[in-house]
Amino acid sequence: MKKTASLLGTAILALSLSACGGGSSPASTASTAAAVEAAPSGLITAGQLKICIDPEYAPLEYFSNGTSGDIIGFDADGARALASYWGLTPTFQQAAFDGLMPALQAKRCDVMWSGLYTSEPRLQVADGAKYLNTGPGIIVAAKNKDSIKVADDLCGKTVAAQNGGANAATVRALGEKCVQGGKGNINVAEYPKVTETVLAVTNGKADALVETDVAIADIVAKSNGALAPVEGIFPTDTTFGVFTIKGGPLSEPVAKAVKALISKGTLAELAKKYGLNPDKLVKG
Repeated sequence: MKKTASLLGTAILALSLSACGGGSSPASTASTAAAVEAAPSGLITAGQLKICIDPEYAPLEYFSNGTSGDIIGFDADGARALASYWGLTPTFQQAAFDGLMPALQAKRCDVMWSGLYTSEPRLQVADGAKYLNTGPGIIVAAKNKDSIKVADDLCGKTVAAQNGGANAATVRALGEKCVQGGKGNINVAEYPKVTETVLAVTNGKADALVETDVAIADIVAKSNGALAPVEGIFPTDTTFGVFTIKGGPLSEPVAKAVKALISKGTLAELAKKYGLNPDKLVKG
């Protein structure tokens, strides 16, 4: 989903902060287990780990009741595990997707763990601890599942992607190659929410949707046969990251703790719980 964007514009920052909230749930405010390591310095609030998250991206982060309830998913539970590692209470700060980075920059949260790629534009303004290998995939209407076999088959078509995301940037770059090759450009239809990109394909407004591979299986499974995946078009060549303020006091401790959660098998168990492949966890 995710994701590159113009990250720090004043107008975007104002909008994003209005979208942020103290979206704590019973699970996120419960007492934590004994710390494995001492909590690092530099936390916004002593005894708490504040996490920026956009809970509308299953199986990484989503509401247990669809639009309400606890925030669950691989990322959400991973953030809880990170808080527990330091003996802290996790508190979720909800933000719209394109408001996540501005919220981190405005110090509304200590970490941003919400299914964002460690893209170069992001790493220029924030530090990212890599934890899961991923890459873009394609979803089409089931009736059109044989219409796209290679990347060039997207030339001249309308392709949906989440607004401000790396997947949208990938599609635009492919569109430029289409034009250079004498083919029609790709019309990139960007929407604020993943659910809106899915609807665009379902109702025929878009020919295809480009989304991260971890989300595709969940989206297709919930479509009641209306959608189908197209695999092997794009390489799995990027990673999701846990982001912190660039050069801030939490960057090194977060990177160390994420590695520990991987090496101890904590994140592998969560991957299995949410139907993800543990072999895609970033090791070493």
